Amino acid sequence: MAWRMEILFIRAKCVTNHIVKPLNLHSFNFFMCLIREKEPDRILEKYDVFLSFRGEDTRNNFTSHLYAALCQQMINTFIDDELKTGDQISPSLWNAIEGSKISLIIFSKEYSSSGWCLEELVKILECKNSYGQIVIPVFYGVYPSDVRNQIGTFGDAFSKLEKRFKGSQETLQRWRTALGEAANLSGFDSNVIRSESILLQKVVENILAILNEDSPLIENKNLVGVDSRIEYIEWQLFIGFPGFRKIGIWGIGGIGKTTLAGAAFNKISRHFESSYFVKNIREESEKSKGLTKLHKKLIRAILKDKHANIGSPFTKKRLASKKVLIVFDDVTDLKQIESLIGHFEYLGSGSRFMITTRDKRVLEKCEVDYIYETEILFDDVALELFSRYAFRQNLPPKDFVQLSKRALSYAKGVPLALEVLGSSLYKRTKKEWESYIKRLRRIPDMNVQKVLKVSYDGLNDEEQEVFLDIACFFKGYNRDLIEAILDGCGIASHFDINVLIERSLITASFNTITMHDLVQEMGRDIVRQESPNDPSKRSRLWDHEDIFLVLTNNAGTGAILGMRLDMSEVRQLHLNPKAFKKMHNLRFLEVHCCWNDNKVHGFEVLKSDFSELRYFRWDGYSAKSLPPNFNPKNLVALHMPFSKVKQLWNGDQNTRSLSYPKS
Repeated sequence: MAWRMEILFIRAKCVTNHIVKPLNLHSFNFFMCLIREKEPDRILEKYDVFLSFRGEDTRNNFTSHLYAALCQQMINTFIDDELKTGDQISPSLWNAIEGSKISLIIFSKEYSSSGWCLEELVKILECKNSYGQIVIPVFYGVYPSDVRNQIGTFGDAFSKLEKRFKGSQETLQRWRTALGEAANLSGFDSNVIRSESILLQKVVENILAILNEDSPLIENKNLVGVDSRIEYIEWQLFIGFPGFRKIGIWGIGGIGKTTLAGAAFNKISRHFESSYFVKNIREESEKSKGLTKLHKKLIRAILKDKHANIGSPFTKKRLASKKVLIVFDDVTDLKQIESLIGHFEYLGSGSRFMITTRDKRVLEKCEVDYIYETEILFDDVALELFSRYAFRQNLPPKDFVQLSKRALSYAKGVPLALEVLGSSLYKRTKKEWESYIKRLRRIPDMNVQKVLKVSYDGLNDEEQEVFLDIACFFKGYNRDLIEAILDGCGIASHFDINVLIERSLITASFNTITMHDLVQEMGRDIVRQESPNDPSKRSRLWDHEDIFLVLTNNAGTGAILGMRLDMSEVRQLHLNPKAFKKMHNLRFLEVHCCWNDNKVHGFEVLKSDFSELRYFRWDGYSAKSLPPNFNPKNLVALHMPFSKVKQLWNGDQNTRSLSYPKS
């Protein structure tokens, strides 16, 4: 058991030293590999219920009726029909206890006269404390206080055992402690429920309710590549330690936050007196009295009392004694949690909370102890998840491997996209696959876009504009350059970019701004929808076909704020001299045509003065000077590598705003 002590020591050290992140996920995986080499195999759950009883008292009456009632409800119940001899539990019985979700102990008058029964009881309580097994005592013909203190007729039976074991005081004390602990658990008393038929009914109903609650919140059949992530979240929760601990699960829409929280919830909920998964908080908060209804459901579920008086001092007192596990799913504002539970400390010590959100700022306001950033799936795991939906098997058939990889290149490791694409392609022909994948290049899947767009919809107008600029033009650019350009347009870009990072829409690594391909595609699709059939009325242009249409037909308008033209897919572009004349609000202009055979003709004689331009980049500009009317008064950044320019513009020009390139 040294390895278990090693884990507890590390966890205790992390708690006492207030370490927020004791191990990152990669270090944790390595550490757990070492642990598993030492860890003995756990007995898998084979039974719903294990019955512990004294055969001489109840085998042919109460216990047999209870067993029949449980089996009638299809509850998989273990009962030992053999006569018990001696005081040692057989290995098979030991395994049966470990392999049960619930242990039902029937305390009768002669229960404590059997060393076998008491050893069963000790083992059951071990499983309760180690694995969170649920234990329900039934006091049949005895009082709980008699069991707790070994008095009355129950105590008389224990006295018989004391005589046999008078030389083993340590064993006797272990049994006394177990009896005291079990008698303090919530259960059923035949002295209160005198009708045996009603007592049986109440016990069975209670077990059914527990098993229904314990049914998986998230189906496990299509969970792929999450085992180590669930273990890591479990590790961060420090289950079993006193006090409160809150962790956040953060990431873009569709990345698997809810699935991960649900899978962790399924695994660990049995360690708590009550547990509840509060689903879709964002959606519910938008409904009339949605949070009020959720609040009532949550409190009554925690207390397991559908008549609980919400808000009463007595209810608050009951909540304060409950060790609970709660998942708050899809939170957008701290006030939502406050409406549902008040303050976390209103619940009992040892309670744990998981919060899923797209907004990192929410987790900071909640003062969570740890933030887990949900990552995309690696290629092999992504392929398996996709195959589960597309083929109902772990890997694609040989003749669909290449097509599957093309579909994966679109999904880029986002579980939602993998599931949607896989489901859409299930039982389709190769020709249909080809057509669908080709269409994805032009028209993104709406089921995926709808989920991703929720984060965008929560931004204010300026934040949305910054996001669209990055999605259309500045992905992969230096943050300082982006901020300088946007600040030149009168935008408080530093704060806005931080908001986009917090909402998981963009990331900043080594001062470079980037975003997931699906998020970028979502942003670009928003721009397309500004004018689906007429690109000249859109705010931003990046597709070479749309740009050709606008420039060659002199179809530009004041709606166009930016343009990014990549000439790698075309050879020549001949501009109309008035092509930019109507684009009087153009702020960004970027052209890539480094090679000699990729040329744009006519730019040097354009009539527009480009006075609103903040960013101008032209790789391989072929003329010797910019247009004579070019006005750089608002220009912040100028970048012209591989150009033939000898003189940027004629005469003196006001370039006070120009800060890039740095001198």
